[in-house]
Amino acid sequence: MGGDSMRGYTVLRQPSTARRWTFLLLIGAIVAVLLWVVLALFGGGTNTASQVAGIVSVVYAAVALVFQLLGSSTATLPDLTVGDAQLDAAFRLLALRSQELSQQEERHWRIGDPRPLRMSWRGRGHQPAAGIHATYRGIPSGRLVITGRAGAGKTVLAHRLILECLDHPDDTARVPVLFSMSNWNPHLTGLTEMLADRLIRDHTFLDGVDAAGTTFARRLLLTGRILPILDGFDEIQPRHHIEAIREINRFAGPLVLTTRPPDYIAAVDATGAMGNAAVIELADIALDEAQRYLQAGNSTTRAVRWGSIFAYLRAVPGDPASRNLAWALRTPLLVMLVRTIYNDVPHQNPEDLLDIRRFPSFDAIEDHLFSAYLAALYDPRRTLQKRPVWTDHQARRWLGFLAGHLARRNTYDLAWWQLDTTLGRPARVLVTGIVTAPLGAAIGILGYLTADWLAGSSGSNQVSEGMLETGTGLAAGLTVGVINELRADRVPERLRFGRSRPSAPSRAFRGFGAEGVTGLVTGVVFSLASWLVYGVAYDFSRPFAGEFVGALAPALADRLPDAGVAVHVTAGLVLGVVVGTTYAIANVIVSLFSGPDNQDAAVSTWELLARDRSATLFRVAMVGAMVVLVNAIAVGNLYVLESPVRQGVLYGFLYGLVALLTRLLFSSWGGRWLVFARLWLPLTGRLPWRPKRFLDDAHRRGVLRESGAVYQFRHARLRDHLVSRH
Repeated sequence: MGGDSMRGYTVLRQPSTARRWTFLLLIGAIVAVLLWVVLALFGGGTNTASQVAGIVSVVYAAVALVFQLLGSSTATLPDLTVGDAQLDAAFRLLALRSQELSQQEERHWRIGDPRPLRMSWRGRGHQPAAGIHATYRGIPSGRLVITGRAGAGKTVLAHRLILECLDHPDDTARVPVLFSMSNWNPHLTGLTEMLADRLIRDHTFLDGVDAAGTTFARRLLLTGRILPILDGFDEIQPRHHIEAIREINRFAGPLVLTTRPPDYIAAVDATGAMGNAAVIELADIALDEAQRYLQAGNSTTRAVRWGSIFAYLRAVPGDPASRNLAWALRTPLLVMLVRTIYNDVPHQNPEDLLDIRRFPSFDAIEDHLFSAYLAALYDPRRTLQKRPVWTDHQARRWLGFLAGHLARRNTYDLAWWQLDTTLGRPARVLVTGIVTAPLGAAIGILGYLTADWLAGSSGSNQVSEGMLETGTGLAAGLTVGVINELRADRVPERLRFGRSRPSAPSRAFRGFGAEGVTGLVTGVVFSLASWLVYGVAYDFSRPFAGEFVGALAPALADRLPDAGVAVHVTAGLVLGVVVGTTYAIANVIVSLFSGPDNQDAAVSTWELLARDRSATLFRVAMVGAMVVLVNAIAVGNLYVLESPVRQGVLYGFLYGLVALLTRLLFSSWGGRWLVFARLWLPLTGRLPWRPKRFLDDAHRRGVLRESGAVYQFRHARLRDHLVSRH
């Protein structure tokens, strides 16, 4: 029994029966290939080699099939033993990461300032002076609903609660973790399942499992060691509100929910209130508190200016300009925006907010504040050294495009692996085809040139075969484009060598269904299309080519092929099955070598991208190598060739390139990030040429916030503002 160290504790491993079988099968396949090559070169020729290879292949397939059927039973053979020490270590790591994320928000919103904006609330306990933690501790059930209008500071208060809970050692029995609810569909996924999935996505070390196959994430949830902070109930699609309340009521443990009052009230009126939950409502900011906050830390001149503004608001409360500004200054979010715009940026005059011609309504002031906030964040005078300089106009255009993308998808989560959905499905198929068709054509031309060089042929075949190879490559590109869109549910992958989970074999072979169907469909469609092109083209072009060649060089006429549509279609079907099956088996083998992640920290957006890239490159290499080996045999024996080994290896290599391209584009990194985020969207002006750098910069400036493995706009109203202006 072996072990691996992870931040002071040991993960135990046992030898995997599934892995041993996989190694044996893989070695058997390699031996069969080598045996075929040796016999073809030095033995009884390709017929004998084919017979031997066929026998080995049948045995190989039979063993693989039996192993697949028995795959589900391998879950009873645990490869990983998880004890309390490992679970406690994961628990502590989760607490650290949750604290880090809330501290990031604290720094941006200045929650930890010596003179922060004080928030108050009405409801349970009514003790805002004692802090949200004291209020929460006074709730026996541990179930709290924080309500407030848009911009009232619900998320800010939730982060304050997380930090205060983690600052009290007596309360470490539960780790408070913030979960965005915007993408949750309770009709499809229960609350516990959704929480476990989010934990694993955002904190990959929680993908470890115990002997029963339960993940760290689910174990922590089931044992009550996580306090879910469910942020944004009102961001769930309205048709899901009632079922969401029912799911929350089924969750027996403590939790905190933030929401706008109308959405929550409508849902509980239909289902009944949340069981044993206390409700507090955030109050508006008093003018005295807003004045204290805006004057704090300012120069005497600016403090006096703010003093005169607030004096005017109190003196003439009925004046339209006074009424509009006073209402804006009662909202915590807008007060924080005002401080950023008029206190942190030189030459800004807050008295402009009383200009009734510029701001005839509260909405006009709010719209101006969001617009000026973005301008302040992208002010060149605030640009740090080494930070890329995006103009305000560029940033608004690109951010507006992303905001519109999120609004159309009814979500607030900006995920890099979903940027392709900024286009409609027909457009995505077309774009993928446009990008991949030239690559497929290049592979076809390479095959033609190499085959022509190996065979030493010339004459009429050169032009026609070159066109056919190019057409075959184009067919490959378009095929990949269509099949790629059918796999719209793919998510980022990661390789996790050295730790196999108990359910890995059964999970891998269950995955054979999806990968097998994809591989078979892609292989059959591509091969059938390409070989059909060969057959039709030869049937129609042969008479004309024969007359032309016969007139110019009668000796070359005999070099024209006799095979027609039927033969080429049959060949396409056979090779399609071979390519597709090999592709699927290769993916299953890669899955068998995966296990829980050995990382000891949460995964960020770009860490997830890097891991998906590594997993993709490994899968591409594995799939390409296996397709080359297997199809070298298949193609070499499909026709009576002058040099079957060389031709088989050549065409096996070409099919391997096609499989490599296919697997690359089927990945999130290749098919979504590279094709769309790095190429098509920048080419059409929707994103910059370096989208990763732009998004990372927007996060540092405070436009975006990090929520696990995704980005979100700092506030939902900022997203809506960008949509209205785009």
